[in-house]
Amino acid sequence: MSSTLEHRLRLATGLVIAFFLVLHLLNASLGILSLTAMNSLGDMLFEFWSIPLFGAILYGSFIIHIGLMYVGLYRRRSLRMPRWHMLQYALALALPILLIGHIMGTRGAFQIIDATANYTKVVSAIWSNPTAIVKQYALVVITWTHMSIGIHYWLRHKAGYSRWLPVLYPLCLIIPLVAALGFFRAGLESQQFVSVSLPTEVLQPITAGSAPNPRLILATIETYVLQGLALLLAVVFMFRSLRTLSDKRRGGFVVSHTESGKLLPGRQGQTVLDTLREAGVAHASVCGGRGRCTTCRIRVTHSAESLPEPGELETRALQRIGAEPNVRLACQLKPGQDVTITPLLSASASALTAGQQAGVAGHERQITCMFVDMRDSTALGEQKLPYDVVFILNQFFIQLDSALRDTGGHYATFNGDGLMALYGLNDDLATGCSNALRGAVQIQRRIENLNVWLANELTKPLKVGIGIHCGDAIVGTMGPPDAPTMSAIGDNVNISARLEALSKEFSTGLVVSEEVLSNAGIDDNTLPRHTVQIRGREEPLRVVVIDDPEALMKVPDLLSAEGG
Repeated sequence: MSSTLEHRLRLATGLVIAFFLVLHLLNASLGILSLTAMNSLGDMLFEFWSIPLFGAILYGSFIIHIGLMYVGLYRRRSLRMPRWHMLQYALALALPILLIGHIMGTRGAFQIIDATANYTKVVSAIWSNPTAIVKQYALVVITWTHMSIGIHYWLRHKAGYSRWLPVLYPLCLIIPLVAALGFFRAGLESQQFVSVSLPTEVLQPITAGSAPNPRLILATIETYVLQGLALLLAVVFMFRSLRTLSDKRRGGFVVSHTESGKLLPGRQGQTVLDTLREAGVAHASVCGGRGRCTTCRIRVTHSAESLPEPGELETRALQRIGAEPNVRLACQLKPGQDVTITPLLSASASALTAGQQAGVAGHERQITCMFVDMRDSTALGEQKLPYDVVFILNQFFIQLDSALRDTGGHYATFNGDGLMALYGLNDDLATGCSNALRGAVQIQRRIENLNVWLANELTKPLKVGIGIHCGDAIVGTMGPPDAPTMSAIGDNVNISARLEALSKEFSTGLVVSEEVLSNAGIDDNTLPRHTVQIRGREEPLRVVVIDDPEALMKVPDLLSAEGG
């Protein structure tokens, strides 16, 4: 069975069981009103699930879901797992012990001994036995907890789930609580019906030589089913042990973990995630290693041979985040030889970062880079109260952001009183250069307007210095795992920063490389040109110094672009 099919079957059968359980508990909650109310809805639900198609779907879902638990246990190459995942397995193993007895006492009694389906009789039978009461409440706690954990870890990395938490969490607590109170209230009311809770033959004592007692028949079936499940569990662990011995004989691989510097041995057929867990190396895996959340993704930086191709489940997950070819999911990758890996998210990554890329996950392309810096910001801090400084800076960045939006620029990073912007992320280099120059003009205009608006707040007008350069750079999402952003790195980005610094030396508002003007189609010999030496660069660079960026609006190409 493929992992994709297993995932779909587990999800589909789990949702069917969840639907049945919610209806079951809502029915039990009617016991708060009366046992009659509980009976009324119970009769309708019983008839609904007695329809052959729906009954087959329900009981088939129970059988398949429990069976998939055994399949999952066998397929796991390591039993080291997150606590919540271990709790899920523990609850799933405990569930049949209580569930089989409940089914035998309700649907089994109806099918085998032709007992009348009636909530009054069922509740009366349970409340006549203290042990049965405890089992019933334990069954509700186990099934509801198992269902809630499963649904939470299925939805937690999906968009919009966090918005529904204020509604879902209270319902998760209220539904079982109200059901428990309803069952308690119905149990007290049912005591007057103890004598009719089960058919007479069920209440007859078991004596030697007497005809088979229905209770004995149901108990025997329950015992056989539980013994069968226990035997199946033993077989699963026996085959797991045999497989482990076989894997060790076939050899394995070594995972070189760049973050910790450790060399971690793995067995054939084992995933990278299981290898990390067995070695006690913390690694992100929000969904528990089921190929859904992508938080376990890794960059494979070295492999002796080509890696196995990703399956359908892994392929869809990687496409969803736009992963590069050498990015794989640790929970799905089963290397056949030594590999070197680098985690792309921190071990404490949450579901909120599941759809984000981390690390330098980018590509090389030609862009135009702009650096903007506020002049004399230190003096502003000395003259104003901190609250006033924050207010002014916020207004400053609002204007910068608006100018970038209007001219197709991307806000990449900021450094307190300035920022780096990228142009041409979705356009060619010529368009990027032209838009960057228009952006410089827009910034100057907006800062002048801001000076008018804040005239009473400022001792002198705000001024900015801008540097613009273009060329090749590595563009992609980078930064802290919890807050990555689209940015760029490379020599041409550094040159842009140097040009912004030169604007201070030239006491001007804009320094642009000749390459930017050339790519933008501007050939204006009236603009002052200089040859400067950029720190860290051997060759000198020709730049254009522009005191008033508005002068660029006299250029026909930029003027037409501004009007468009």
